[in-house]
Amino acid sequence: MAEVIGAFAPRRRRIEDQSECLREVHAQFISLGGAIILSVCITLSLLAIMAFELPQVTNAQRGILVLLGLACWIYLLDSVTEKLRLVDHAIEYRSFFSRRKLYPLNELEAVLYIHQGFNLERGFESVEFRRINVKPDRISLGPCWQRNKLEGFMRSIEACLNDPHLLEEVR
Repeated sequence: MAEVIGAFAPRRRRIEDQSECLREVHAQFISLGGAIILSVCITLSLLAIMAFELPQVTNAQRGILVLLGLACWIYLLDSVTEKLRLVDHAIEYRSFFSRRKLYPLNELEAVLYIHQGFNLERGFESVEFRRINVKPDRISLGPCWQRNKLEGFMRSIEACLNDPHLLEEVR
């Protein structure tokens, strides 16, 4: 579990016009996390191919390498397809292998943007939706998110709802 190091008020950019609100943001393949996961996928795939060519490697070892490589490719696919968007007075979360989640805007009490990881500038993020009379829901986002776009989406929702205290960032 991530330890809360401190909380701070984010820098806010003013959005005067409602039409400037971001409606959708998604993870991108071209990101630092995406590059790292892609390199691991390629390495595991090459090791699996090499394992089939070498006679010293057992079938169990080949199977383990194939399963690890396949799991890594599936994780990359799921991470790249993550999407947050504003639809019909709700925030929607989608990805390829997870079910669709909706968080109605009229029930939101606060949105916590939590930055986790060893390196405080480049870690994994999660978003926690605190709703009235409902247990908080936390979405763990994959490594393919660009932090500035995710923060821009959250600030945009805050500006569109005219609620300057909706978003809180925790590091």
